[in-house]
Amino acid sequence: EDDIVQGAADLHSVNVMANDVVLLIAASGATPYVLGALRAARAAGALTIGLANNTDAPIALEAEIGITLDTGAEIISGSTRLKAGTSQKIALNSFSSALMVRLNKVYGNLMVDLKATNAKLVRRAIRLTSFATGADEEAARAVLEQCDFHVKTAIVALSKQTGVEEARALLETARGSVRQALAG
Repeated sequence: EDDIVQGAADLHSVNVMANDVVLLIAASGATPYVLGALRAARAAGALTIGLANNTDAPIALEAEIGITLDTGAEIISGSTRLKAGTSQKIALNSFSSALMVRLNKVYGNLMVDLKATNAKLVRRAIRLTSFATGADEEAARAVLEQCDFHVKTAIVALSKQTGVEEARALLETARGSVRQALAG
């Protein structure tokens, strides 16, 4: 955490480029490792977002988007896992949820862009499809099997009472948005 050079080196190792977004987090906002990564990300042309818990924190000031979660002093001084850590977790949950909505991975309050790669996720895909469409689980499974368990395709096919290929085409036209595919 004290090595500014290592922060930059680690960032370079993941090949950050101009089209990337780098989110940097440090409760103090002045952790050398994080500052090294921030400066390397900016040098690579990436959009940088700095998240800190202290006002005027260097990462919030140096990042293109600086976010300060002013939680005040910790109840146990030096224990940033308390208020600072909790506030950062809430901020990251909010950020990732907003991102999933923006990327059309959510329909209503349902995360519908899952990959059914195991038995638990297959069951979830069936339940999501059934809930979103009102179809029984047997009908949901049948359509999901036709579209390789692609939940969004199954929702559109069942809701619009169309075939899987037509549902795929509607989703493609709607750039992956179930809501827009159903409206179209």
